[in-house]
Formats: sequence, C-alpha cells, structure tokens
Amino acid sequence: MADIYDTFRDIGIIPVVAIEDASKAADLAHALVKGGLPASEVTFRTACAAEAIEAMIKAEPNMLVGAGTVLNVEQAEKAVKAGAKFIVSPGYNPDVVDWCIKNNVPTMPGISNPSEITACINKGVTHLKLFPAERKGGYKIIDDFGGPFPQCTFMPTGGVTTENVGEYAKRKNILCMGGTWMVKKPLIEGCKWDEITQICKDAVKAMHSFKIEHVGINTKDEDDANKVADEFALFGLTKKVGNSSIFSSDAIEVMKGKGRGTCGHLSVLCNNIERALAYLKQFGFNPVAGTEKWMGKEGASPLKVVYLDKEVGGFAIHLKRAQ
Repeated sequence: MADIYDTFRDIGIIPVVAIEDASKAADLAHALVKGGLPASEVTFRTACAAEAIEAMIKAEPNMLVGAGTVLNVEQAEKAVKAGAKFIVSPGYNPDVVDWCIKNNVPTMPGISNPSEITACINKGVTHLKLFPAERKGGYKIIDDFGGPFPQCTFMPTGGVTTENVGEYAKRKNILCMGGTWMVKKPLIEGCKWDEITQICKDAVKAMHSFKIEHVGINTKDEDDANKVADEFALFGLTKKVGNSSIFSSDAIEVMKGKGRGTCGHLSVLCNNIERALAYLKQFGFNPVAGTEKWMGKEGASPLKVVYLDKEVGGFAIHLKRAQ
C-alpha cells in the first residue's frame, strides 16, 4: 500500500472530477495524462461516478483513479468494484475507514481539526485529506499540524489553484494536492480537452517551481578561479572565497578546478526533489547515487540536494529543495 502513496506524492496534484456524462470520461482521462497529471479522484456526487471510473481506467490503464466524496460503505464497495484504487471522503466516517482497512483499500478521510486527526491516527490512518483547505487555514494550518502530528501527511483540497499550489507543494507534510480548477464542469461539458491539458501543464509547472539558483563555472585551478572571480568583481559581483569554490555574488559559483559537468553546473531549486525526480525521469534524467544530501536523517527525510546524471548544454544539474 505504501507504493500508492508514493505515486500520490510523485504525481503531486490529484484532479477532483465531478462528471455528469460517463461517455466523456475516456477523453478526459487522455487529456489529464497528456497534461502530466495521470490521476483522478472521481467524486460520487453524480450518478455515473462508478461508470466514469471504469471508463477512465479502460482508456488509461496506468492512470491512478480513485473515488471521492465517499460517504458510506455502500459507495466504497461500488467504487472498488468499478476499479477505484483509493477512497477519499470529505469527512471522517469510521465505518468507511474500517471497511477500507479490512479490505486493504488505501483511504484518505477528510479532516479539519486535531480531534479528527487523532481519531484517524487511532485507526492507523495517517494520510489525510484537509477539506476545505483554504477556508480552514490552508498551508499555514498544515504547518501547525506538523508539530503535534509529525506522522501525518495531508492532501489539501478546496481552494488550491495554480497561483498557490507551489506554496502547498514545498511543505514536507503535504503528500499531494487535490483540486478541481483544471476539470471544472464547463470544460468537461464543452469537451475542452486541449484547454484541460494546458491547465494541467501550467499546474505541473507551478507545482515544481523550477528556478535557477546559481551557475557553477569550472576553471583550471585555484589561481584561475581567483582570476575569473576578480573579473566578475569588476561588474559589482561581490567575491566570497570558500574551500572549493569562490562565489561572485549569490548567482555565480566559480569552481577551484574541474567540478561536475563539462562546463560547470546549474543549481536548480524545486519544491520537492522526490517529486521532481519522478517528473524528470520520463525525460531521461536520473539521480546520481552518492550525491544525495538529506534534510534530516539520511535516507529517512526529504532530499535536500542531489545531482542528475544528464547534462544540459554542457552543464550538470544540481537539484536543491527550496526552503
């Protein structure tokens, strides 16, 4: 079951779909996958939810499709029979949670306060949905939950948008984000598949928030590095000497010799390195073993730094988690 929660993290945004016409489900699935969000929480707010789940899975077999707004055991059974891989509820229902545990079905009950979180923990459930997220305090309340409930991760849903998804994505205790903004009813009813795909792509870009932190430049040796840094100083870039490199302001790192990369390296900030690695893998980028640095205990905490094994324009890529 742990693997499916890794998939939630790797995808990052779970589109929350209320679909009135199951005949549109296959095209919607294709649009989401094409946009970089191969997942869907199909809500049981409509009569055709189970049929839509079946259609989406048939259209995109590798897609992570589950059921949302599950209010009772009968709906949970119907959803799983249709092929749902997970169950999400807007609130905490012990009967639904017990059924999911008994049947080994991943579930994210909805919570909005510490009492509900505690009730879930007592059931052994620690991956939770915060709903409605923005009205309950958004990522700030999730920061607060991190103190007393360090074992929990959250899927905030309700009010998450392209504009604020990056702030949610950088939190250590946020597993993924749920949202409807890329699959709003008029877009589905109007068969606006290309528009849905583009909104998904924009959301993925905002979620990762890739940004160049600094450029690392390789030189022949320490003397050469000092010469380069002195020349940058002519342009007002302050020189700061370190053990293995010299920084010319915060934007340029002059290496005292041949560092990684043919020409040097780029330090690229992102909100979550594990999620970024899953995204970049499809483009042929993989982490270089032995270059990892962790935010806490080695191997047990989020990654802070890692190099990639593929150069871009002669520069190695050095991923760094934004603080």
